[in-house]
Order: sequence, then C-alpha cells, then structure tokens
Amino acid sequence: MRTDNLARLIESHHGAHLYCHVLIDPLATAHDGDHAVLAPLRNALGEQALTRVHRADLAHAPQLHPVLVCLASPGTVPSRRLLELTARAAQRALFQQRRYLCGWLFSEAPSAAVASHLTALCRLPDSNREFGCYPVYEPVRLELLAATFGRLEQGPWWPISDWLFLSSGGRLASLKGQSGQRHPLPTPARRIQDDVGLIERVLATWRVLRAGSQHINQCQIPPFAAVRASNHVDDARRLGLSEMEDIVAFALHHLCIHPRLHTVPAVGEMIDGAARGQAPLAALFARYSEAQWRQLIECLPKSESPL
Repeated sequence: MRTDNLARLIESHHGAHLYCHVLIDPLATAHDGDHAVLAPLRNALGEQALTRVHRADLAHAPQLHPVLVCLASPGTVPSRRLLELTARAAQRALFQQRRYLCGWLFSEAPSAAVASHLTALCRLPDSNREFGCYPVYEPVRLELLAATFGRLEQGPWWPISDWLFLSSGGRLASLKGQSGQRHPLPTPARRIQDDVGLIERVLATWRVLRAGSQHINQCQIPPFAAVRASNHVDDARRLGLSEMEDIVAFALHHLCIHPRLHTVPAVGEMIDGAARGQAPLAALFARYSEAQWRQLIECLPKSESPL
C-alpha cells in the first residue's frame, strides 16, 4: 500500500471525540533516519505531547521506555504530514524483528491513562499467577495475543477503542476495544509470548523463501502469518518434536507445502523418527524433491496448498 493511502486509512479511524496516538519503541534497531521520526514529532507537537510508557523491566533505562505521542486531541485532527511520516516509518521497519513504530491508538482517554493501560497490559501471569513483563504492544506480539481470544473484541484493549498496527503480513489490522466486562486472559497467551523469538525466526525464513518464488503472488506472506506460524509450532510440539531446528523445519514445510502435511503417512513417519532422535527433521525432509512433495500431497485439499 502506498504511504499516502495508508495515512489516509489511519486518519479515517479518527473521531472528533478521540485522542490519536502513535506508539514508538526506542529499543528497535532502526533503519537510517527512523530514530529521527521522534524529533519532527517533538518539534511539531511539543514535549508535552510525548508520554513515556513505563516498563518495570527497564526501570534502569527510562530513555528506552516506549513513547506515546499524541498526534491529536478531541476537537482536532491529526496532521496528514505527521501521519505520513509515521506510516512511512512503519512500512520501512515492517520486516525487522523489533519495529520502531508499533501502531496508532485511538481513545477517549488522555495520554497518561493510555500509557498506564499499556504498562498493565504488558504484565502477563503464568499458571502460578506469577507475572512477567512482555512487550505485547510490539506488532507481532500483539497479533499473537489477540489471536488467543475467541473474538478479537474480547481482548483487554479498552480504553483504547481502536488500535491499528501493521500485521506480520503487512496489512493494516484493527483491534476494537469495548468497555464493560473483562474477559480472562486465555491460558496459552503467555506460552505463546515465550515463543515469539522462534515464531519470528520462522517468519523471516518464510519471507526469504517466498521472495525467491517464481510466482509474483507469493512474494508476500499472508495477513496474520504469525498466527499460522504459531499454530504450526504448537502442532510440532504436540507431535513430539522438541528440538528447535526440528520445530522450525516442521513449521516451514507446513507453511510452504501444505498445512496438513503431517497427516501424510510418509511424513508422519519422518516426524516420528526426528522426535525419537534418529535424524534431524530437515535432513529427512531434504530427501524429497519438489516433484516428490507434490506427489505426496495429492491426497490433501489442493485449495490449501501453496505448491
């Protein structure tokens, strides 16, 4: 999507009664010039428009805490120039492991209340109700957290009424916050957050593989690709795989060949062999050519196959 079109789409979510914020993560490894995004925002809006989002795990380095920048308050509209500045930064950093620009947040609540909510949102409990700090405002983490809820609006987004971010596949995603009864955090939420490094490794390799495809429509990974990768990581563990390299090989082959690949008997035997430590799964899969993979999956629904 062109930057001006993305900025226009973001602007369309603003209402006269809302604050419009953009969230910036100083921890991200920025492209050249990306860290300069904060300077023009500060110059245009003033220091009072910037609010730090406290991170307890970074109490020793407050300069690295996320920055919530208020682009517009009720009764005003965000500057198109500043929206395009932020949209451009978001697009440039789309495939970085950690993104400098995390998203746009619309709320009836002022900056301090939104910042406090983000701080609380990052505290996730384990099964023993012990809390850990997870930066769930990062787009891939946010995508994965949202997917654990039965319906997206059940997530703990409120008082953020509309949270926009670029998904792992590069599409603009929207989470709608609702006031009222809070839904409990789904059990797998923290476990999935612990898998983010593994999931991002799978996504990075998947992008490289698709970019090398001869088919132009396969050069981008699908919307919400992180959720698909996470599901395959879970499947790999369920089938007995525990080595990271085996899990990565499992996920990539299911993403690139067919999501039900493990149901093919010959593939199931290879997975069982890797789970028992007979050989790495990647080495077992490497014995098959593309033509042989096509033959193996003939019995599976063709509409689900990227091959």
